[in-house]
This record gives sequence, C-alpha cells and structure tokens, in this order.
Amino acid sequence: MTRIEDHKLLIIDDELEITKALTRQFRKQYQVFSATSAEEGFKILEKESIQVVLSDQRMPGMTGVDFFAKIKIKYPDALKLLLTGYSDIEAIIGAINDGQVFRYVTKPWIPAELDGILKEAFEKYELITNNRKLMYSLQDANQNLEEKVKLRTKELESANSKLSELNIEKNKYIGMVAHDLRNPIGVAASFSDILIEGNDTIPDESKLEYLGHINSNCYFALNLMHDFLDISKIEAGIFELNLKEQNYQSIVNDCIIQLSFKAKNKSQEIVVKSEIPEMIVFLDRDKIQQVLSNLLSNAIKYSHSNTKIEIHVSIKNNELTTCVIDQGQGIPQEELSKLFKTFKTTSVRSTDNEQSTGLGLAIVKKIIEAHQGTFNVESEVGKGSIFSFSIPIKKNN
Repeated sequence: MTRIEDHKLLIIDDELEITKALTRQFRKQYQVFSATSAEEGFKILEKESIQVVLSDQRMPGMTGVDFFAKIKIKYPDALKLLLTGYSDIEAIIGAINDGQVFRYVTKPWIPAELDGILKEAFEKYELITNNRKLMYSLQDANQNLEEKVKLRTKELESANSKLSELNIEKNKYIGMVAHDLRNPIGVAASFSDILIEGNDTIPDESKLEYLGHINSNCYFALNLMHDFLDISKIEAGIFELNLKEQNYQSIVNDCIIQLSFKAKNKSQEIVVKSEIPEMIVFLDRDKIQQVLSNLLSNAIKYSHSNTKIEIHVSIKNNELTTCVIDQGQGIPQEELSKLFKTFKTTSVRSTDNEQSTGLGLAIVKKIIEAHQGTFNVESEVGKGSIFSFSIPIKKNN
C-alpha cells in the first residue's frame, strides 16, 4: 500500500494564497512542500527526494522554465509541471519540446484536471525509476553472467589444459610400461620357444632353469602392471584406503616370510628389532604390507650377499616408525630426489641382475602420505641406506 510520504510534491509560487490552496488540495494524497521563490525551491530539492515539482511560470528573479532548466541535470527524474497564463503558452511548448517540462496547467486551474495531471506525473515518475532499476538489474545480471562465462571459460580452458597434460602423461606412462614389459615378456617367450622346440633334447636341469627364467620374468611383468595400476589410481585421485585395526607385528612377519627365500638365495640375514610386539594399529593392511615388502625387497636387491638387513619398529610421539636398514651400496646424495619420481632410477644397480620397475618408491611414498604419515631416506655410498616411515597411531572411533 502506497503511503503519503512516499509521494513528495514541491509547489513553488510567489503568491502565498496559491501555494496554500494547492497544499490544501493535495495534502491528503501527497507529502507537500511549498516555496515562494526559486531559491527556496532549490533548498527543498537539496534536502528532500522530490518526485514532482509544480511551479509557477512568472516569478520574481527567475521564471519557472529557467528554474526547470537549472535543475534538469541535477534532478533529471523529477517530473516538472508549470502553472502559467495563456500569454506564456508558446514558451511553455518550447520547454516541453526540450524535455524540461512534463506538462503545463493554465490558470485558473480546474482542480479535477490538475489532480489527474499530478497522478499521471507520479505514475510517470514511478515508471521511469522502476525502468531504471530494471535496467541496472539487467546490467548487473549481464555483468554477472559475463563474469560467470569468463570464469567458466577459464575453468574449461584450465580443465582442457589439465586433460591435455594428463593425456601426455598417460601416453608417456603407456610408452614406458610398454617398453619395460617388452623385455620380460620377450625373455619369457624366448625361453618358452626353446622349451617347445627342443623339449626332447633339453636336459631336465636346463628345463628347470628355463622355467625359472620364464617364471621370474612373468612375475616381474605382473608386478609392473600392478604398480602401473596403482600409479594410475593415485594420479586419478581414486586411491582409497581400507582402514582397519591390524596386528602390526604380523604384517612385518608376513613380509619377511614372503621374501625370506630371496634373502636366503643371497645368504642375507633379516633381523627384526621391535619394541611393539602384538601392537594393534588402525591402517590399511594390504597397502602397508606393500610398503614393507617394497622396502625389504629393495634392501635385498641392492645389497651384496652375506650382509645383514635390519627392520626396526618403534613408537615415539604417538607415531609408529619403521626403519629398513641395509648394508648395501648406498645412494649418491644428488640422486636421492629421483627415488620418488615415477619411472626414474638411480645409478645404483642391483647386485644380482634383479629387475626394477622404477615405480615402487613413488607408490610407497603416496601410501604413507595417504595414511597422513611421513617418509624419509638416509644413505651413504659404500655403507648402506635407511628407509623409514612414520604413521600416526589411530584408533577406530
């Protein structure tokens, strides 16, 4: 519902009786302000948000048309009406054509006619201001839309760039895996061809040797594919943990049992020093076993025969720490950063021609980080290496 104070009318006339009469006529419909000169009218316009101005044409010092011409720029929305005699009609029509005056009313005015003109003026004012608000709203909406389009375009460009990078990376990985798979598969195929073609002439001892080569190369290829799949999951952000309460000591023991034959073949001794027998820890058993197996396998692979490998397990600052210590060749300090990069290898070679995928430690580090843990390596050429990781001790809540 429209309130009287929402519609503000300014009446300017040097004849006080006219301003009083007009005020009486419209005070129940509008909030009326009156002035007897253009100067007083200026002051009221500065203080109040006047919507319609009804001014006499003939006033001392300044005509109504001149007054409207002065306020046109500063108060462009205010609707301007003129009270005038017939002798000023031509000047008023000129002012209307210039856009300075909305309508004119001749003296003496007819109250009902003036009432209709004022209603039309206030309606016109509301239409103008509402249209302007709508225009501003549309401009804001267009600007917001443009900004959203720019932002979305930038996001799409970034996503396309990322997809392009991932595609390049994928092709690189596929090329590397294909290259690394070619050798073990080729070796296995060659030995199988020999067995097939010379089955009757090959001694049993040689057959077992050839089968051993086929077996080891097949397992290497299989492990490479497993590592590649793990790296692919990590890069795609779908690497998930299956966290459960586990007996950590049993994880260590299982890893040693699985790799003991490899250590035995090189006359290596595996020694466990644990401060936490039967310790229950909340972790992903398969993934942590993968970490331990990788570290222990590397220690066996890069250490000479007749050496010792130690596994130290301890608790400090509410963290479970595991160290795998070997007496191997050690790694040059400048090459340590290569250890955790996919398909990167150091200058250190295995001591018995064992193969390496170049993926294991990159995966190991990601697994430990997924457990909110830390991974560390210390190494000295000619003395050996210490690979260690720490994971926070958590309970299943």
